[in-house]
Amino acid sequence: MIDFFVPATSAVNRKMHLCLQGLKQTVRVVSQSVIVGLCMLPAACSTTGSSESAKIEVVETQLLSQDLVETSGLFCENMQTYTINDSGNSPTLFTLDASGTVIDSQQVAKKNSDWEAVTADSEYFYIGDFGNNGGKRTNLSIVKVSRTNPEQYERLSISYEGYDVRKNEYYAHDYDAEAMVAHGSHLILFSKSWLTRKLKIYFVDKSAKEQVLSAKFEVSGIPGVITGADWDSYNKRFIVVGYSSNALGIFKPFIATLSEQFELLETYKLDGFAQVEGLCVMGDNDIWLTQENSPFSAAKLFKIKLPSGL
Repeated sequence: MIDFFVPATSAVNRKMHLCLQGLKQTVRVVSQSVIVGLCMLPAACSTTGSSESAKIEVVETQLLSQDLVETSGLFCENMQTYTINDSGNSPTLFTLDASGTVIDSQQVAKKNSDWEAVTADSEYFYIGDFGNNGGKRTNLSIVKVSRTNPEQYERLSISYEGYDVRKNEYYAHDYDAEAMVAHGSHLILFSKSWLTRKLKIYFVDKSAKEQVLSAKFEVSGIPGVITGADWDSYNKRFIVVGYSSNALGIFKPFIATLSEQFELLETYKLDGFAQVEGLCVMGDNDIWLTQENSPFSAAKLFKIKLPSGL
């Protein structure tokens, strides 16, 4: 699902929301620049900070099939990757080989309200049904799927401390997320903080049927919204991906690394790509990402290496 990174101004966001709602039935395939132009939005304030002294190496790129044009999360294991589509698509978990070819697909729930992240431990897949750009959802959850029997699943209901749908403005609140990692005994949720631009870190109990989350850490200096994350066990760090975008729908994706204590280590540009949605670590400095289809770029699975020493 196409997102915009826009100023956190109430009047602007109300105008954007009403305009998009009125247009979405007739312009689903129109470019973001046309949509935003019709809504008369100003350019976003965000800029992408980066380490300028080194470049990310793009090792290979594979186009994804039409089944995955809205790929929205990624998990890697044993030279296979797992991905999902976001809202408006079937509740299906896809298995890909190294070439990006779908080798298996399994419906693992009854509904996909807005799936945005997938991760796993040795027993379960965890799928984040918590996409919440508008800040109005009351059914945020994580789908917990048995790895031995994917037809067996349950939902872990989540909410946020201070969450009030009456006060949230479209694209101008902090109660949204698209990135989740299974790490140790918890799931770790990375916020998509539209309002404060401060990345919030939440710990999620893997077993609690209902829970209200409060931020354990806050990270400043992230140059946009976070859309994917993974734990890099080889280098003992978290790697996150995200983007900023302006009113013309031009995406500026970036990669950032965080310490195990969630201190920001490095940020740097991910040139040549657009709405990057999923990230997973396959090996030592072997990172896979997915990009959602947009009017300017096709859905892709691609492999990168970070600059040495970062």
